[in-house]
Amino acid sequence: MTLYIVRHGQTKENVIRMLQGHMPGNLTELGKDQIRKTAEDLANRNIRFKCIVSSDLKRAMDSAKIIADRLNLPVVPMTMLRERNWGSYTGTPLSEARDKFYKNGKWDFPLAEHPAETEDQILQRAKMAIAKLSELYPDDNIIVVTHGQFARNMFAANANCSYKEIESFANAEVRLLQK
Repeated sequence: MTLYIVRHGQTKENVIRMLQGHMPGNLTELGKDQIRKTAEDLANRNIRFKCIVSSDLKRAMDSAKIIADRLNLPVVPMTMLRERNWGSYTGTPLSEARDKFYKNGKWDFPLAEHPAETEDQILQRAKMAIAKLSELYPDDNIIVVTHGQFARNMFAANANCSYKEIESFANAEVRLLQK
């Protein structure tokens, strides 16, 4: 199985720098253009893709649809590919969240009061997503449209390391993950 992992295009929420988590997210015009360029790049690779599997959140599905229209592929939504769940911290400005909850190189939320997905939980979910994709598409080329931190966790799960060791994804960036 070969996964072409794509981060969704830029969103209005990216521009104002907030923890989006499970928010739907709205692509900006730049985000739509970014994804159109990514779709063109994927089309020019002359690879036979089976389908696009996408996070079911709006910003990812909108990105997947743009790619699907260019490549004439079906889009399969997969909840497991969602971004990290920030719980009640969803929508918090990133600068505020960093000041309050990013300590010693990791997110440290008071989980008992306001549950958020832990680093270990998102990594385990990434491992399960890779296993599920391997089961469904063992010999196929698949485009996976997901989110920045979740994409990093997919690579970390595959390399058996921390997502912090994986370079951040730019909006609409494509990286190859072979399993």
